[in-house]
Amino acid sequence: MMKLSLTLYDALTAATVPANKAKAVVDAWEADVENLASKSDLQQTETHLKASISELGSAIREQGVELRALIKEQGAELRASISGLESQNNILRWQFGLIFICVAVPILKMGFELLARST
Repeated sequence: MMKLSLTLYDALTAATVPANKAKAVVDAWEADVENLASKSDLQQTETHLKASISELGSAIREQGVELRALIKEQGAELRASISGLESQNNILRWQFGLIFICVAVPILKMGFELLARST
C-alpha cells in the first residue's frame, strides 16, 4: 500500500498540486483504504458465515427432532387422560341410571297405586 501512496503523491505533485495538499489527499486516501476489506477478509467472512449457517441448521434439525418426540409423548399422555375421562364418564352414566331407576320406580309405583285407587 505504501507503493500506491507514493505513486499517488508523485502523480499529484506532478500535476502541480502543492506538496502539503498532495500529502493531505494521500493521508485521507490511506485512512479510507484501511477500512476496506480485502478479498481474503471477505473469503474468511464467507467461510465463517457458511460454518455458522451450517451449525444453526444442525441445531434447528436437532430441536425439530426433540420437539417431535415431545409432541409424540404429550399426545400419548393426552390419549391416556382422555381414556381415563371416558372411563369416569361411563361410571357416571351408570350412577345416573341407577339413581333414575331408584327414583323413577317408586314414583311409577305410586302413580299406578293412585290410578288403581281412583278406578
